[in-house]
Amino acid sequence: MKILYENKIIKNILGLGIYRVLGLATNFLLVGLIYRYLSSEEINGVWLTVSSILTWLSFFDFGMGNGLRNKLTESITKKDYELSKMYISTTYVLMIIPTILIILVSVLIVPHIDWAELFSITSKSITNEYLSVFTCVLFVLFAINFYLSILFAILHATFQSYKISMIQFIVNLLNIVVISLLNYFTKIDDLIILGMVYIGSSILVLLVTTIWIFLFEKKNIRPSFKKFHKPLISDILGIGIKFLVLQLAIIILFNSDNFIISKYIGVEEVTSYQLVYKILSLFTIVLGIILTPTWTLITQYSANKEFKKVKDIFFRLLVIYSVLFIGVILAGVLSPKIIDVWIGDKIIINKSLIFFMIIFTAVHMWSNIFQNILNGLNLLNVQVITFGIATIINIPISIWLVINTHLGVSGIITGTIISLCVPAIILPIYTFKYFLKNIN
Repeated sequence: MKILYENKIIKNILGLGIYRVLGLATNFLLVGLIYRYLSSEEINGVWLTVSSILTWLSFFDFGMGNGLRNKLTESITKKDYELSKMYISTTYVLMIIPTILIILVSVLIVPHIDWAELFSITSKSITNEYLSVFTCVLFVLFAINFYLSILFAILHATFQSYKISMIQFIVNLLNIVVISLLNYFTKIDDLIILGMVYIGSSILVLLVTTIWIFLFEKKNIRPSFKKFHKPLISDILGIGIKFLVLQLAIIILFNSDNFIISKYIGVEEVTSYQLVYKILSLFTIVLGIILTPTWTLITQYSANKEFKKVKDIFFRLLVIYSVLFIGVILAGVLSPKIIDVWIGDKIIINKSLIFFMIIFTAVHMWSNIFQNILNGLNLLNVQVITFGIATIINIPISIWLVINTHLGVSGIITGTIISLCVPAIILPIYTFKYFLKNIN
């Protein structure tokens, strides 16, 4: 059994590694292509900020995705495929609710928001009506994509996480082709068309992949409305609500910076911040490649009370973290040159921003290791508390640093670092105590 699990882990890590490299390469090309597609720093800043908002919304599934992931892992491990069908079918039915909520918000609330004021837009050519239509279209399309993303939880639970990276790679490739054609033939510079292409391609790939998997690869757990089982709602939502609170805290903590920069410094400064962030986040992604299948493996070991194996995984992760930390420092030092080659435009990058972004990335990766272990062990309460505190204090600290210091954008990332220290300190202590208690 151990060899079987390890083979699955190796297959996932290799698959994730290959497709993530391809995904990252195409994503870098796509970011540069979008930067050239959009005519001004303001428009590009709007795109980056709205993209962050959509990332927030991806977690409004009441935690059902991760709830399904853990429950499905347990039922598949026990080879109870009938129960697996019911878990999947019930989740698909439940996910209709948040999907409809997103669409209603898009249609009823988005048009009444002063987006021009929110983004601090100064250009008269970018009207509030235009921004409202753009945001509404993106939210509606995102809702459809959001519903289809249930597939990701199923792929995680069945040790096929690498297929998620494969899907993202194909989406990036499709976006590159279509946006390149738009640039070459029509020279269109339009946020609405960009959004339709960007999310529409994801919808198409997810829909085709979902149909393919359930028709040909996973017939034994194919969902059906007849398999909806009301008593399972409490099972899915029991864990799911905790995941929801945790995910909301994390997503606000890590994605509020763009909004604060737009509001208090200027939307044009979002670009430099995001470029440095994307370079250093490569190391967070590499760690994520390793952590993704590890979560499922830890869940299985935990179910079998094999906590010593969980501890062994932890120490291996610490070695990997040390190597990645060195890489973060080197990438940070070289980031200005990388950006010049990548974007093809002279963008001034503040050295203090690079320094604080290196620290942020190191603390972020450190927290991710312990978060992943605790997720696999279904120990969510301590995470909810620590990340909740971090989220509550993050925005006030960041705004205070921007207003009362001369750090500028660096002040915002510094505020995030200070806030993230709460889980970065408490989660390791909690994890060590858990190991001492459960390992003889």
